[in-house]
Amino acid sequence: MIATYADVIDDWARIHDRDCPVHLEERTQPLSEVTVTAMLAMDPFTRRYEGPLAGLSDNIADLPDDLLEDVVTIASRFADVMKMRAVRVRIERVDSNACKKVHADYTDVRLITTYAGPGTDVAPHGDADCCLERVPTGWVCLLKGRDYGSNHPPCFHRSPPVGDTGEKRLMLVIDTPVAAQKSNLG
Repeated sequence: MIATYADVIDDWARIHDRDCPVHLEERTQPLSEVTVTAMLAMDPFTRRYEGPLAGLSDNIADLPDDLLEDVVTIASRFADVMKMRAVRVRIERVDSNACKKVHADYTDVRLITTYAGPGTDVAPHGDADCCLERVPTGWVCLLKGRDYGSNHPPCFHRSPPVGDTGEKRLMLVIDTPVAAQKSNLG
């Protein structure tokens, strides 16, 4: 059960606690079936934005309304928790085996939400050799990275390998701009 090693509560500030390498927020699918179908039908794409939170919605305004609203809401909460005025956002449709190896990112905290397809696989308590558990689709996942600070274990994780399955993923990834400069976003 995923809740055995990660808090499933609304207080994202819990990610700053030393004993919290991953923080999850359970939620139902925020996107309509029409949006999900349309986004998954597109060729693989990546949409990026880095800058002030206030400019995010203008730079991704061509997305469906429900996706746009969710991205802006989540980015605002993330910026608040990380005490930042700017964010680095990546929205993408993936059908490859990118990031399939278990790793911890070189960042402070990364937010990942999988809107469609299999969610991110995470390892409990910063143990890269432990069994992986899949974050349910739709949930918000905050992952502590290697650059968070000393005595804070990072969250080891991977993207589920979908390249040979025909599955597609629609994902949102948010980083802090300072940490993102050093991050391996690959």
